[in-house]
Formats: sequence, structure tokens, C-alpha cells
Amino acid sequence: MMTTILTASAVLAAEYGIRKKVNAAPKQQFPRALGRQYELRQAHNFGIVGSRFEGRPKLVLAYQTGATTAAVIGAVLVSRTVGVSRPLVRFGAGLAAGGALSNMIERWTSGYVTDYIHGTKAPIPLLQKRIWNVADMAIFNGCVIALIGAAI
Repeated sequence: MMTTILTASAVLAAEYGIRKKVNAAPKQQFPRALGRQYELRQAHNFGIVGSRFEGRPKLVLAYQTGATTAAVIGAVLVSRTVGVSRPLVRFGAGLAAGGALSNMIERWTSGYVTDYIHGTKAPIPLLQKRIWNVADMAIFNGCVIALIGAAI
């Protein structure tokens, strides 16, 4: 259980620090290169998954809260059930729960989620079309890691 809590806490802390810096910077400083394939941007997502339901803030908030609650409950249950036998599952659950909590907290406090990474020349075409953040990456990678951990 401690692995899950520490991992989720690390995601929350990292995302809080990054978003604070991104949101404090003037708009004129963006986009900013992050190597050759990515750039830093400042975008506020008022919707869910690629700005869906952007004009319906109550629906977005309800969806985000429900999905986060499910992710956190799932992470707790998985962490308690698998014990020490599946450390990758606990780590992945922590990543997913931390990312979900981070996005939900910002949506509750600001009404939007700050996205800031854009893969302008990323090798994966989907990353070229979306702007995302560390929390989104933690959710996706956490799910993949947990599935791998459960399979091995």
C-alpha cells in the first residue's frame, strides 16, 4: 500500500510544481522548445479528453470526479489485494491514482486542467495532435504498468 501512496504523492507534487510554473509564465513565452520533438505550451482544458463537453462544466466536473473516485478506490483495492507479490501493479495503480487526483484537484480549484506538453514531431501521431500533462502521462503509463505487472 505504501508504494501506491508514495507514487501517487510524487505525481501530485510534481504536477503541482510544473503547473504552478507554467501558469505563472506570461503567454508570450510559449511555445517553448523541449528538445527536437516536443514543445512546452500553456493550454487550459475546460473539457475532458481532448476538450469534449467543454461548454458543460458541471458534466465535466461530475465525470472527472466519478472517474477519479473510481481510480482511487481501484488503486486502494488493488494495493491491498496484491500485497507484496505484485510491486508493478501497486506502482502502476499509484501512478494512475496520482494523475487522476492531480487533474481533479485542479479542475475543482480552477475550473480547468492545465495541459502543457505538445509532441510537434513526436514519433507517435496521437501525441502530435494533443496537448497533455504529466498527470495524463501518469494515468496512461500507470494503467499499462499495472497490466504488465498483473500479467507477469
